[in-house]
Amino acid sequence: MSSEEKTGGYEIVLTSDLPTMSNFGDDPFIAFLCAFPHKLVRRFLTKYFEPQLDEEGRPIFASYGLRRVESILSKKLGEDKIVVAHPQTLDKFVGENTKIIGVSSHDPMGLAYVSRTYNTLLGMGGDAVNYFYFNELMQNPVIRGRDREKTKLVVGGPGAWQIKEVKMQDAFGIDTLVHGDAEKNLADIFTKMTNGEDIGREVKLADVDPHSDEIPTITKASSYGCVEITRGCGRGCQFCYPTTRRRYSYPIEHIMKEVEINVKGGSKSIFIITDDIFLYEVKPNFVPNREKVVDLFSRIAKYPGVEEINLSHSAIAPAVSDPKMIEELSPILLEKTKRYLNGKPYITSEIGIETGSVGLMRKSMKGKSLPFKIEDWHEIVETGLGILNDNSWYPLCTFLVGPPDETEADVLATLELFDKIKDKKLLYVPVLFIPIKGTSWEDEKFVGLKNVTELQWETIATAWERNLRIWKKRDVRIVKTMGFFIYWSYLVWKHGPKSIRPTMRFLGAISPFSFNSTQKRETRKFPKK
Repeated sequence: MSSEEKTGGYEIVLTSDLPTMSNFGDDPFIAFLCAFPHKLVRRFLTKYFEPQLDEEGRPIFASYGLRRVESILSKKLGEDKIVVAHPQTLDKFVGENTKIIGVSSHDPMGLAYVSRTYNTLLGMGGDAVNYFYFNELMQNPVIRGRDREKTKLVVGGPGAWQIKEVKMQDAFGIDTLVHGDAEKNLADIFTKMTNGEDIGREVKLADVDPHSDEIPTITKASSYGCVEITRGCGRGCQFCYPTTRRRYSYPIEHIMKEVEINVKGGSKSIFIITDDIFLYEVKPNFVPNREKVVDLFSRIAKYPGVEEINLSHSAIAPAVSDPKMIEELSPILLEKTKRYLNGKPYITSEIGIETGSVGLMRKSMKGKSLPFKIEDWHEIVETGLGILNDNSWYPLCTFLVGPPDETEADVLATLELFDKIKDKKLLYVPVLFIPIKGTSWEDEKFVGLKNVTELQWETIATAWERNLRIWKKRDVRIVKTMGFFIYWSYLVWKHGPKSIRPTMRFLGAISPFSFNSTQKRETRKFPKK
């Protein structure tokens, strides 16, 4: 595109909200703070939002999803028509020639599990950081003031369903919401739009055949050095979207090409995108393929310029199925970690444990235990965490609070599991159940704190008590004393009498006083299985 043509803007301009565009110092786990109330953490995060731009004003890094869309459209429509623009410099790329502004969304309304849970739990008021900045993008004068007859606003990505859910499409001035994977026919949809065709308010993209050549590599560096190694899962959890997608492992040549592109683009880290790293070239019945997994990570770690490897998700059962895989993989990853606890390096990934109730597991997520029986879930979790801890893995483990049909006996089973793993190192992340569109539970009701029982409160409080005892640094005694009284008073006022006893347990971890808050639960008799 000539300099004269550029003044009129690119035909298709791709962008996203500020948190989705940002790199957070190459640490994807800092991005979790964007799920918290913006009044609480936005000032802390401001330093991570400074634009990183190339000589033409384009972002050096962008989200992996946006980079994938960029490569798909560039391949089929022409690279000269497409640009990825930073949300703060849209005016440099949107002009009279622009026919589509495409926005990639992740958690635009703050309705994802972590956002909904902790924005509600902390009760600070206001919106999550993610929503704050998505709304800011929608109010950008370039978007708000465009000629809507000439320039269409399209929003896609994994968060597009949230906008439909809260009925904000018209308020934001969004012409079309796009759902699904982009590879199959997004380019055809955009071609129709640039030709002036009306494609409607909402589009569901066709499923991609992962074994075809429809999935191109990214062409420019992604935030955190993201590289997708598998897509889909297949374990069958009713609350989860990835299980609805066909499972596929990318060829190692495809993966290493994206590693190369990220490193050449300036990334020193590689972030592995997958629903479970142990699904790579997995064998029947979810038996991990040790040789393939270890070889993959060995090749990534040895690639010149890769200084750090971060993991997204993994499962607990594969660690029990093949402990030797963990033993062989750990030295590779420990050489490429920048995370330390008590002066020692450790590895982390997100593991969904979700519940201690075998009944709920059997009904809603029995594939989690494969290749073992679901009846052995407690033993799988306890043994798996032991194997991981022995190899310096301290995972981030999620636990669902209030999934459909959860009974008091189910909650007690989770607390029983908590007691069995009390000596293990992990980050407990209790999350309130949220119906995600596209899942088997999409029509179920969201669980708010007003509906949380005292036992469910105890799950939340116990989890964060454990976190503080495992991860906290030593504080000045007077700070702990003030924090104890102030925050205890606040939580009880905010969430009512049923939160008193669980809150006391949680605050026991930061209290300057000595009292055993766990004795009663640890001696409680649980229902027989």
